[in-house]
Amino acid sequence: MKIIHTSDWHLGKKTEGKSRLEEQRLALDELCELAKSAKADAVIAAGDIFDTVNPSAEAEELFYSYCLKLSRTCPVIAVAGNHDNPERLNAPRGIAGECGVLLCGGMDDSRAKEPFCGGEGFVTLRKGTERVNFALLPYPSSARMSALGYVPDPEKSYAENVREWLAVCARGFTASDCNITVSHLFMEKSERASDEAELGTAALLPLGVLPDAHYTALGHVHKPQCVSKSRSVYYSGSLLRYSFDDTSEKFFNVLNTSAAGVKLEKVRIESGKKLVTVQAESFDEAMRALKENADAYVRILYNSPQPLSAGRYAEMRAEQSFAAFRSVYVSPEIKRAARRLRSDGEYFSDYYKLGHDGEEPPRELLEMFEKAMRGEEL
Repeated sequence: MKIIHTSDWHLGKKTEGKSRLEEQRLALDELCELAKSAKADAVIAAGDIFDTVNPSAEAEELFYSYCLKLSRTCPVIAVAGNHDNPERLNAPRGIAGECGVLLCGGMDDSRAKEPFCGGEGFVTLRKGTERVNFALLPYPSSARMSALGYVPDPEKSYAENVREWLAVCARGFTASDCNITVSHLFMEKSERASDEAELGTAALLPLGVLPDAHYTALGHVHKPQCVSKSRSVYYSGSLLRYSFDDTSEKFFNVLNTSAAGVKLEKVRIESGKKLVTVQAESFDEAMRALKENADAYVRILYNSPQPLSAGRYAEMRAEQSFAAFRSVYVSPEIKRAARRLRSDGEYFSDYYKLGHDGEEPPRELLEMFEKAMRGEEL
């Protein structure tokens, strides 16, 4: 079969107050066209369908209209992420199921409609004699799982509890068919944009929590990436670039499944404006950058001792590409004062990181440097 893995649509998301709905609509048009041309057998949305637990009417209309559009080509599986309200996502489950759309805010998949059949945390998709088994775990916060009746064992770590919940979902796996895990998790070794702040409080999970599967389709991290090639663990990434620190290209992951495994093909998403950050030292330089990037959203980092007048700031904001303005100027006096407050060890760490891709120096090396600076014997 052919399965399309997507995630993190974040419908209704705004970037610095700029609505992204039209861009999201165009990206979903691309998904519909891909589903048709690839003759897809299912589309996965691995969490964060919406940007907030109380999405706007426009965001909900966009989701349900495109689920219906996709379902005319193939079934859709949508799993709740941390930004989604699982009860709200599940609310139209009955009517959605009649249309070939499987909404998974919880763990009861026993009422899945054809071409699915399901049970506790899993469904099986059937096409002739071929079967693909999906283990489906919505975002597994302790509070959400407790509400579903899966109370975490207080004697066990978060990772151990997640492993057990995933093991429940993997009961639908069979040795003779293709098995796919779908969830919304924050895995160790995954790379994220520096301003994906909401992931900072999430517990990092080791690969060992995942059940053995031919492919693991994850959502949560916006940069498309392979977390483990040997175990076929992938983030498809977000539908669009949503933060200025996210410079990654966006893709749909197309899986060609068989009982022997999964072959992966990446299809680039062409829709979505670029998010550009520009350093400017004058008003003229900032305006030039806004006009040169008319088809993007631009964040201006203004590095000048001369403040902008209200009129000039309004002129910048009137440009369609303007998204954000940050004054980053620091006076020489403040810089000198800040340098005096820093230790030799901090300067050594900065120097080390320049030649080692941002990595911190080993503790033993830093201790040796500090001893040398104090004149102590090494």
